[in-house]
Amino acid sequence: MSESADYRYFKYRTVNKRLIESLVGSHLHFSKPDKLNDPFDCRLDLRGSFFRAGSSATGRRRTWLESALNQGEKFFETCEQTFANLGICSFSLDLLATLMWSHYADEHRGVCLLYRFPESFFLDAKNNIFGVDKVRYCDDSLTDWLTNDAPMELIKFLSEFPKIYLTAKSPAWRYEGEARVIRTDEGLLNIPCGFLEQVCFGLRTPQADIELVMKLATDYCGCKQFCRIVRDQNSDFGITAVEL
Repeated sequence: MSESADYRYFKYRTVNKRLIESLVGSHLHFSKPDKLNDPFDCRLDLRGSFFRAGSSATGRRRTWLESALNQGEKFFETCEQTFANLGICSFSLDLLATLMWSHYADEHRGVCLLYRFPESFFLDAKNNIFGVDKVRYCDDSLTDWLTNDAPMELIKFLSEFPKIYLTAKSPAWRYEGEARVIRTDEGLLNIPCGFLEQVCFGLRTPQADIELVMKLATDYCGCKQFCRIVRDQNSDFGITAVEL
């Protein structure tokens, strides 16, 4: 995390009961890794990554990686159990991501919520935030990190390792431009009034849904900015946003 930074994250949603509950309760839901929609997400082959990294590394780093492998199954089982119980909330970094509107906002009938988080919110101990980072899209990002960048000092390694593991994703998902907030537990996290900065509606969002979401976001979340996606007149397939 950088000093004195605000984090602006977008979240694409379908207009349904879960969205309404999240607005009325002003909260976000953090899912366990095994609930994510990609069966490969957060299920990296730890043993394989350490073995590949150990095979290509040299000198002291190779010795260090081999020592982890020599600890046997207990080391990897403990890591996997720890990661499995963390909570993840996914966001996008882009409002005008056409595929995101289609895939995660009910084919443009949904919404995109813009949250602005002050860094102090992530650092507040009562929120149990473990890490905040962008997703890394790479075929073997954990192996690359172990080979080249992983700190060999135990405390630093244990601090960074889960974040690297939980933000590694296949390049096929690069279009999502994802960032993740990771907590030490799953479930709901209350969001202070005003953190929901803007709600944007899709090309096909029904007027009744627009009116309902605007009222709930205003009354319960302190949101004051609303916009809607329209066609970009300068492009056949482009989109832009206009204020409501």
